Amino acid sequence: MDYEKLLKDHLIKKQRPDLEQIKSQLIRAEKDLQTAESVIPIDLTWSFAIAYHAMIRAGRALMFSRGYLPTTKNSHKTIMEFTGSILGDKYKDLMLRFNRMRRKRHDFIYDSQNHTTLSEATSAIKTAKELVEKIVDQGTEEKQGFWHHKM
Repeated sequence: MDYEKLLKDHLIKKQRPDLEQIKSQLIRAEKDLQTAESVIPIDLTWSFAIAYHAMIRAGRALMFSRGYLPTTKNSHKTIMEFTGSILGDKYKDLMLRFNRMRRKRHDFIYDSQNHTTLSEATSAIKTAKELVEKIVDQGTEEKQGFWHHKM
């Protein structure tokens, strides 16, 4: 990935990798997945949004592990793009689903569109689990010590 363009556009900034920060994001992503599942009977749209946030947290952990932090400008989109560039073309479909979820979550949060079906909520959780798992696997493959936390 061309980190220099993201740096130049002030979408990311450099930071020293903080192992506790990375671990905290991964643990919270796992808890978000559990919470998303438990909320399905109560609120499908919130279940969807929580699953999406698990993806954001895992993506942040991946960025942190590379020594970068998203800025406030377009942070969710930046996290998604950064994650996709690390995972590569092999996971292009997964990243397309991540992007669709990002847009749908945006509509819910900012436009109060409350239109998630049971199928969408369960699919969102499945997609989030897949992405979180791939991010954890990515760190494990690279033998980075802070990735010992397996889902």
